[in-house]
Amino acid sequence: MAAGLSSRMVENKVLLPWRDGKPIVRHVASQFVEASIENVIVVTGRDAAKVRAAVDGLDVTCVHNSDFATGEMLSSVKAGLRALPAELAGCFIQPADMPAVPVEVIGQLAAAHEAGWNLAPRYEGRRGHPVLLDRAFWGAMLELPADAKPRDVIEAARERLRLVDVADEGVLLDIDTREAYERVLRMGRGI
Repeated sequence: MAAGLSSRMVENKVLLPWRDGKPIVRHVASQFVEASIENVIVVTGRDAAKVRAAVDGLDVTCVHNSDFATGEMLSSVKAGLRALPAELAGCFIQPADMPAVPVEVIGQLAAAHEAGWNLAPRYEGRRGHPVLLDRAFWGAMLELPADAKPRDVIEAARERLRLVDVADEGVLLDIDTREAYERVLRMGRGI
């Protein structure tokens, strides 16, 4: 999901440079492509043309969230779900401002998926991203009211959530502010 306003950062955070100077959104999308995830959707909003250009050449589809300015994360999740083929067993929900998630974690979650179960990585007791949302819960997500949060579906079905322990704190690292971006870079995660 790359549709956010980046309101806590002046520039659009998903367009900031990451590894090899490529935009963060390109890196995040390429992690899913590298993990052999099919039907990778990049949900755009703010700076949609720039975000599309940033992922140009990757095997991804861009979908624009027309409600990005007022719809919060849920509107982006819904836009992405509506664009996916109905026959999929599940889908990943990944904010584009979390570029430190390793491709191995994506593969680990995909390999652990079983029908009827949602999955999320857990690092040192804390739940992170990406979340793998089972197809059985897509309807509930699409029916949430506009003021709800995507995690409401996960929490309502907590007994159907499997946490997968991972060895990388990248599943917890987001870059909502310039300070957070610089801190993650200093950790050696980015450029």
